[in-house]
Order: sequence, then structure tokens, then C-alpha cells
Amino acid sequence: MKRDLSCLISTKGCAVIGASSNPQKAGYQVLQNMLCSGYPGRLVPVNPGGGEILGLKTSSSVSEIEPEIDMVIYTAPAGATPAVVADLTARMKTRNDIKALVCTAAGFKDAHTPEGLEYERMLTEFCNSYNIRMLGPNCVGLIDNPAKIDTTFIADITHIPGGISFVSQSGAIAAWLLMSWTGSPGQGVGFNRIVTVGNMADTDIIEAMEFAGKDDNTSALGMYIEGSPEARTLVEKAGKITREKPVVILKVGRSEEGAAAASSHTGSMAGSDLLYNAAFKQYGILRVNTIEELSDTLRLFDSFPLPSANRLFILTQAGGPGILCVDEVAGSGVFQSALIAQKNKDALREVLPRFASVCEPEGHADITAAANSEQHVKALEILLRDEQVDAVVFITTATLFLDLSDMAERMVRLRGGLRKEGIDKPILPVIISGNWVIPSRSILEKGGIPTYESPNRAVKALANMIKYSSFIQEENCNENS
Repeated sequence: MKRDLSCLISTKGCAVIGASSNPQKAGYQVLQNMLCSGYPGRLVPVNPGGGEILGLKTSSSVSEIEPEIDMVIYTAPAGATPAVVADLTARMKTRNDIKALVCTAAGFKDAHTPEGLEYERMLTEFCNSYNIRMLGPNCVGLIDNPAKIDTTFIADITHIPGGISFVSQSGAIAAWLLMSWTGSPGQGVGFNRIVTVGNMADTDIIEAMEFAGKDDNTSALGMYIEGSPEARTLVEKAGKITREKPVVILKVGRSEEGAAAASSHTGSMAGSDLLYNAAFKQYGILRVNTIEELSDTLRLFDSFPLPSANRLFILTQAGGPGILCVDEVAGSGVFQSALIAQKNKDALREVLPRFASVCEPEGHADITAAANSEQHVKALEILLRDEQVDAVVFITTATLFLDLSDMAERMVRLRGGLRKEGIDKPILPVIISGNWVIPSRSILEKGGIPTYESPNRAVKALANMIKYSSFIQEENCNENS
């Protein structure tokens, strides 16, 4: 019986095969990332050259390492596989302590050569012989922030704890997501666990999904999928996870050409896109079409509780972006306009500049460019306190007379105060545009309020949240009826 995947994150000692002192090599970056993540176990670089790498004494082989080694990260070229397997076999015959192997090296089945296939067979056969769980080959690896493990070779990643987990059949997609989160305004985006599966010689996309999705620290699960020979099982098991937390999937292969490319990359059929669509809808799985929508949606789920209904108010300082937002909302078919109480309409007119347009149409207020930071946030508070409002898209733009940083600080304080009163509705700030607004966006991001590049992106993320909330409510009703 295979041991579970917890051996990938519960380790006392780790050997990095192919460790290098050259910063341009994967073996250097993996070692660097393990150190930067705060890995608490014994970390041993394996390099025949001897000496030290990043202050760590090297070993010429895994078999000669004295302390316990229960994880191995293989970063050396695929051509080294016969020697690596021989070394690891010698270790297991004398110590029998390795439980997990992460192979970030390429050149195995992915190379589509007889040599690559043989190397993968050798590595897989070794792992199966000793009940060692393997991730890869040809994967980027995994990151687990609570366990302080980062086996990837992605440079300069920020290890901020959060509730998002992500599982990917593409290492490049995972790297893209992580690097965009690291480069976000503020301190970067927090996450829980990232798993890339590569060639899936042992750990496939389904097991990785369950490993990440069922973790108690995961509040929302994202996935990038190209295809699976067990598509039905994948969807059914993802559906079980959706009963507890949202599952957001970027599934490629929508076109015939895309499906062919996905099949070539993963070696498994992408499957009928229409069938995937129908299955996702049946199980409450959210399908997104871009990496931006994936990121925006996951971050929203990790930042706010589910809204109780779909009544949206658009609060905008800028006319054009507000109209873009109205069009996106109308096209989604997901929202109702929030019909706020008359007393709150009057309150908005009282606090806003006299040229502001309030509830013309309903669920919308154009507060004009004359509104200052205090007026922005007072209007937002009135809306969040209204029982007919479930969420607010908040749009403003940089002007020379609007103190955006003051506005952002007021918003963070407002949310904190309302949460103490039991009010915590999704707020989606769209602050336009460019480098002008980075300081204010950073304040909001640090305060736990994700910001959005455009009204369209904000509405797409919120629509996904509303869809999932409606699905869960319907499931609960069916169970109680």
C-alpha cells in the first residue's frame, strides 16, 4: 500500500542531488529556496566537488550522509539517473529512510526519446520497490508554507502564509502565478500549498488535488488542468471538495488545437471540453478562462466570507469605468442591483458632492471627481451597513486633489470596525491606474483587501464567488428538504 503524500511535507532531513554553487543552476535555486522557506530539518547539498554551498557542507553522495534523510530533491540532469538510482538504492539497503523524492529535472518521458523513457522507468521502479512517493519528474516541485518547505527552483518567491492552495500540471503556470503574487502591491499574496505534478510518474493530478484540497489550511483550491485519463474520477473528487471549499479550475484545451497541444504536453487526452463544462457545473466547480481570473477569484475567496445573496452596488468616482462595470455586471447574468433604503439614499446625497448621481440607476452611484477620501469612505460605510447590499465594487481614479493613501487607510479601518460588529461583506476596490496608485493599493493589500486592475476583473471574480455561494446554498437546501 502506498504511503500518503504527507511524507512530502513532514521531513527531518533533505538531500539535494545536483546542488550547485552556480546561481544560474536549478540546484542552487532549490537549495536557496529551501533555506529561505525556513526549512527546519537537516539540509544536505549533494555534489561530488565537495566544499560548501550557501554555507552548507556538501556530501559526495546520498548514501554516505550520516543523519536521517527522508526526502530527496533530484535536480541533476536526467542522464545522471542510473548513477542516482544506484546511490539511492545503496542508501535504502543500509538506512531505508527515504520516503519522498521530488524530481525537478527534465529529460524523462517529456523528452519523447527512448533514453528519457528508460530513465523514467528506472526512477519509477526504484520508488515503487521501496514505497517512496515521487513528485515528477519534470515538475517545478512543491511549496508548503506551514511546513516551511520550498522544493522549487522559482526565484525570489515570498513565503507568506495564506489560505490559497494551487495544483498544476504545468510548472510554468505555477511559476507565473507565484511570481505575479510576489510582485503584487503590498507585501505579496499569501498562500498555503503549491503542488506541480510534471510527468505524473507516481503522483497524479487527482492525488495532488486531494492532498492540497483536503488540507485544513486550504480555504480555496485552484487548479490548472490539461487533461487526465481519469477525467470522471477527477471531477467527482473535485466535487467532493467543493462541498467544503471552492474549487477554481483553469482547464485548457477549449479548442481542437488547444486540446491537441495539451495532449502532446501531458501525454493524456484532454477530453471533450463540453463534457468538462457540464461536469464542472453539476458539481459546483468554477471554471475560469485566464490566469488573471484564476488569481483574482482565489484571492477574493481567501479574503472575504461568502455573500448571502447577489445584490451588488457599484460605487464609482469615475464615469467611464463605472459604465464599463455596469456593462460587465449586466452581461454576467449573475447579479441583482442592490435596492438600498431611502434613508441611505438620503444619507449618500448628504455626504457626497452635490453633483453626485445617487441610484440613477438603482444599485449605482457616481460620486464625481470632486469627492474626497473622507466622502469616498463614508459612502462606502453607508452601503456596507445597508441590509440590501451584499457586495460593493468600489471604483476610483488618481487625481491631484484626492489623497488615495488616506482613503485606503480609512477603508482598512472601516473594514476592521465593521468586522467587530459582525459585518464583513466583499469590497472590491478598483483604483485606476498605473504607478500612481501603487501606494494606496499596497495599503489595502496589507490590510487584507485585494485590489483589482479593472472593473471587468473585479466583476468576474465576484461573479464566481456568487455562483459558488448560490451552489452551496442550493445544496444545503436539498439536504435539508
